[in-house]
Amino acid sequence: MTKLTASQERELHDAFDLFDSGMYCCAMSEERIKVWTSKYLDRSGRISKNELKKVLHALNIKANEKELSQLMAQMDADGSGEIDFDEFKKVMAASFFKKYSKQELMSAFKKFDADGNGYISTKELADILARMGRHLSRSDVEAMIKSLDTSGDGRISFEEFCGLFD
Repeated sequence: MTKLTASQERELHDAFDLFDSGMYCCAMSEERIKVWTSKYLDRSGRISKNELKKVLHALNIKANEKELSQLMAQMDADGSGEIDFDEFKKVMAASFFKKYSKQELMSAFKKFDADGNGYISTKELADILARMGRHLSRSDVEAMIKSLDTSGDGRISFEEFCGLFD
């Protein structure tokens, strides 16, 4: 594995915490990660199969029990049944710091933009969070949208979404 900078290690740990809590959002700036994670993490230090299943479901990635078990087995090097940070880091480091193409970003964006209008609304974000088992108040979801909404229109555009990956 390539040696990571301290900043990259910190970013990966923040991403791990997002998975660990069942709250997945792709690579984003440290400031934005803090806004998203400050209220919603359980910080158990390990990613369970159930947490991984919720993340995949929330992103509309269909994985049957066999596929989920295979994915866990690939990541769970010590066979504990959960993924610790070192295991996560080995698997994710190369792809986490990858520069994504516009096509890849659009594909990810469409998973959140359920009505296909080109924006992620408060309702769409609330729905995806609910599918992950996170039933947040409307004001909490609005605060999450506001933290990403640079135009001030109360929703996340594709361009704002892409800003998460800079």
